[in-house]
Formats: sequence, structure tokens, C-alpha cells
Amino acid sequence: MSGKNKRFTVTAALPYANGPIHIGHLAGVYIPADIFSRYQRLINNDVAFICGSDEHGVAISLQARKESITPKELIDRYDKLIRDSFEKFGISFDNYSRTSREIHHKNSIELFNLLNEKDLFSFKTTKQYYDKEAKQFLADRYIIGICPICDAADAYGDQCENCGSTLSTDELKNPKSTISNSKPILKDTKHWYINLNEFEDFITDWITKEHKDDWKPNVTGQVKSWLKNGLKPRAVTRDLDWGIPIDAEGVEGKVLYVWFEAPIGYISSTKEWAEKNKKDWSKYWKDENTKLVHFIGKDNIVFHCMFYDRISHIKHVIESPFTCYDWERTEISLKKKISKIFAVKRLMLSDFFVSNRNINQFINNLKNKQISCSKFVFNSNSLKLIKFNKRVDKKNLELFSR
Repeated sequence: MSGKNKRFTVTAALPYANGPIHIGHLAGVYIPADIFSRYQRLINNDVAFICGSDEHGVAISLQARKESITPKELIDRYDKLIRDSFEKFGISFDNYSRTSREIHHKNSIELFNLLNEKDLFSFKTTKQYYDKEAKQFLADRYIIGICPICDAADAYGDQCENCGSTLSTDELKNPKSTISNSKPILKDTKHWYINLNEFEDFITDWITKEHKDDWKPNVTGQVKSWLKNGLKPRAVTRDLDWGIPIDAEGVEGKVLYVWFEAPIGYISSTKEWAEKNKKDWSKYWKDENTKLVHFIGKDNIVFHCMFYDRISHIKHVIESPFTCYDWERTEISLKKKISKIFAVKRLMLSDFFVSNRNINQFINNLKNKQISCSKFVFNSNSLKLIKFNKRVDKKNLELFSR
């Protein structure tokens, strides 16, 4: 690439295909990522804006069971709904893929095998709850019980929805299976674990030294809190009937944990896009001059900044907490269902609140005060910049509005 132009791989958190996206998702992740990507295209930088539906995991399996349909039927429905929403809102992804596609299954298994060959995993036997009536091991969301913190009656095996506490299944009082409503038993099962404890020194230096100045304080703060407690081996496989199956001798019913394989979806989606457009995907992931920018919600900070860094080195992480909207002050009413213009009133991105009053400051910051504008507006077809200075010609205007 030339000295002036830069290359960016921009990812937006993969929406989970067990429900529709809402305005908080758009405000917290997808609009900021879209603004950033459109701006980089506008100044002629090389951009791959990547996303896709996250379609595995116990939540999808559980929802499908509740609706008496297959997981495939569920993800097909919500993938279409999510795609339609993004299209109507004008989000300009270069590629939007699915983690259920063959290319992602192949990439995920290849990476698992590679890490396994390099002895980065341990294969351990642990005890897990098992439903004798349903004849299956129970993932954390298939177990409910009394919360040990607040005594709520229906806390899940991984989290109490009442008090928000993170839990493990063995902490629940009076656990029972959500499948058969029976009391589960503990049974031995074997799984692969990634030995994060062996990389604690590397991860600590990489986060606290190499990225101490270019990550947001709330990002580094959350990561440091995990490091303070010490990293432990983390399971990368689980017993489930929906997911990417492990093909290993003597092992049945094991799939990749969704926390492990879902972020690989960024790479799978990039490869899919590169193949369609006759590009070299590796330049967007392996070239040290490429800047990798993740737009994520706060729930995904640890996975992207600590666990996922064993796969790729992250240059910037922009975490955008969901913000609240004062619908009475927007330019439209809810009755119009955002069919005309939706002006962002409060949108947190990096160190700025992006609004129709200070968007000028935000854009100036992106380009070191070489461009100015008045405000952004959003409609169902595109994102358009209202006023430009003389530096922006009609060609760039068309590029920005595509």
C-alpha cells in the first residue's frame, strides 16, 4: 500500500441469531462501525467491513426446543430478519456471513486442530450435570436452581437474571433440568481446555504495556480485573447437539464452544468476501500494517481482548455501551417506525458523544481536523453526510452514500 493510504479490517460484533436486533444494538455497535467504515472509504483507505450471524450455542438450541422447531429453522428465520434490518437501516457491510456456513466450520476445525497439534490444549475429565431421563449432558443454560446470592428461584447455571451474578452450575441450590424438570446427576465427561494460564505473562504485557495508550480505560480496566484474579484453563468444547462437531477418534457428541468459534467468524467472513472479490484475505489479517478495529458491546470485551488475542493481534478495540434515547426529542415518532429520518441524539463512540451538535468534532478528530461537516442523518436506505467542505468531491460523496 502507498504511504498515504491505509488498510483497515473493521469488525462489528456478530449478532446472535435467536432474536431480532434492537435500537440499542444499532446505536452501540453497528452505526458507529458504519460511520467509521464509511469515513475510511471516503478518504480512500482500503476497508473490509465484516460481520455475520452467530448461529451456534446453547441459547439457540434452547430457544428452538421451546418453539418445537429445529435450530436450523430458528437461525434461518432470525438471520433473514437481522439481514433485512441492517439493509433497511443502510449498514454498509462489505460482507455479512453466517457461522453455520461450511467455510466457517472448516476454518474453525482447522484452527482447533492447529492449536491441538501445538499442545496448547489439555484434555481433562470433569464432572458435569447429566439428565438421566433425557439421556444427555446439560449445558449451563439447561439447568436452573436457586441463586446462592439473592435466592431467586430460577437462576441459570451460568448467570442469575435477577441479580446479575455470574454463576457456575455447582453453585446453584436444588438444581433441576429444564428439559425434563428432573434432578440431574453428576457424571464424568472429557473436554479440551485452552491453557490460558500458560500465557498469562504474555497477555499481561501485551495489554498493559503494548496497548496501554490506545485502548479505552474501561476496556483495559475490565481486562485487568480478570488478570488480577489469575487466568485459568478454559473449555473450548462442550457436550451439545448443535454446533461445530469435533471429529476425533473415540469422542462423540462434542462441539466447539461458541465463545471459541464465533470470533473466528470474522476471519471466515473475510475469506468469503475475498473469494467473491478476488482479493487476498491474508492481507487483512496477517499484514502488520493492517489495522484491526473491533466494534463490540461491553459483554464481549474479555473474549476479544484476552481469549481471542491467541488467534490474532488486535490493534484497537472500541467498546460502545448501549445508550438510552429520549424518543420525544427525536425527529420522528415511534409510529413512523424509522421509515423516514432518524437522527442520532446520543451515540458513544471512542472518546466522543456523537450527536447532531458535535459530529463536527468527531469527524475532525478522525481526520486530524482536515474535514468538516455539520451532521449525519440516517434513513432506511443510506447514511449521508449533509454538508461537506470543498475538500470532498462528488465522487467521494457517492462513495460515502453507497
